[in-house]
Amino acid sequence: MGLCTSKEAVSESSIRRVHPLNMENSVVLTINYAKIPNKFKRLPQNKSCGLIGLQNLGNTCYINAAIQCLSNTQPLTEYFQQNLHNHELNIQNPLSSRGQITNAYARLICSLWKDSQQKSINPIELISMIQLWNPFFVMNSQQDSHELLAFLLDMLHEDLNRVKIKPFIEEKTFDQQPNQQQANKAWSDYLKRNRSIIVDLFQGQSRNMLQCMVCNTKSYKFETFMYLSLPIQQDSELIQCISEYLKEEELDEANQWYCSKCKSVQKSKKGIKLWKLPNILVIHLKRFKFTSNYRCKLRQLIKFPMYNLDLSNYSEQEQATYDLYGVINHSGTLHSGHYTSYCKNKDTQKWYNFDDTIIKEIKEKDVQSSDAYLLFYYKNSVDSYERQSEVMRSSLVNSQISIAKQNSVVQINNLIIPNTKLSISKLCVSENDQQQTTPQIFGKKKSLKKNKLTPLPIKKPVFFESDNQKIQ
Repeated sequence: MGLCTSKEAVSESSIRRVHPLNMENSVVLTINYAKIPNKFKRLPQNKSCGLIGLQNLGNTCYINAAIQCLSNTQPLTEYFQQNLHNHELNIQNPLSSRGQITNAYARLICSLWKDSQQKSINPIELISMIQLWNPFFVMNSQQDSHELLAFLLDMLHEDLNRVKIKPFIEEKTFDQQPNQQQANKAWSDYLKRNRSIIVDLFQGQSRNMLQCMVCNTKSYKFETFMYLSLPIQQDSELIQCISEYLKEEELDEANQWYCSKCKSVQKSKKGIKLWKLPNILVIHLKRFKFTSNYRCKLRQLIKFPMYNLDLSNYSEQEQATYDLYGVINHSGTLHSGHYTSYCKNKDTQKWYNFDDTIIKEIKEKDVQSSDAYLLFYYKNSVDSYERQSEVMRSSLVNSQISIAKQNSVVQINNLIIPNTKLSISKLCVSENDQQQTTPQIFGKKKSLKKNKLTPLPIKKPVFFESDNQKIQ
């Protein structure tokens, strides 16, 4: 049964059925007279695009390195270049930055990819917004690039969350090994609260298992993830680190599980199985080790594949390989170090070292090093980047397609959309079309459930003196 935005009958000749994967003949949606692109346009290629450095404002290399890797995440950059974020800003979301971080990020990304002879850009606007919304990054001292990346992606997600009204969803566990239908239901429940370009691209789903070692009772739960944080012990291959991360392990006393059958806390073990793989896979190598007695940095060389990272043996339902396109490096010690990034440019297909304002071409063989801290992979398949662009396009249409006229309310994919000023032609979408518009990319990092961030009092941004010196 099709969904219509009006009670009036609409003849078949007066509408065009919108198919998310064939948008060329679709109607044009408008928001306050601003057209939403009905297809992604091929952007002009310029020699200098994406090869602009970022000024160091005083120990901000950890921010610069993360931005350069995100900048070279092609579908995310295309999303901002074509101003699609303007149509999805959710400034009413209490967990968001009211669009401040997203708008600052969008302007910076567009500056990095414009045709310009400029060699470097001052990222003060974005850094000021990050510092405004998270006091942890206010101090003029170097922080962790992974923590910065996690915060930035979380805020972009909340700013661009297509869900306006979040329903309460009860968390479900299973006492028997769940199937694909239950996994789909868990994902569907998640989408009722979280849908954004960040979810579309970066998030995946895992099936977590807990087992009582006394009565062997098992409990299963689906969770979502944005990163794989892998422990490292010795010089090894990346795939070995993944195997170590996913293998079953006994929980220590501090993390023992309450068994509902034994009705007490018992010795238990846990296991993780990747269920749905994200389009963009971010791998965090846990080089910083903290114990009650000491802190140190692990310098082991972890060999990682440049092409065809195969996770088929670790995914329950999906076969996929990945190609590398970005690396965040950390040189130095735990207490004093410097962050840089290696990125593969989508136009030249060459690798470059981004060291704040300095950019140099490097050989592919030099990307491997013991300084590698964060790895960025994209899914290597027939529908990799092209499909991701289609997902963004169809997600945008799906989120706007059943907008009510004035004084009306429409339900889309179990999401209630209240009154809106959006104007839209009369459209009908079949259930089959609806199912196809739902992105097949999903997942969530626990930090998305964070409490509302309380920003610092609004004040003028603090401008730092430029300091490009590396910390020895």
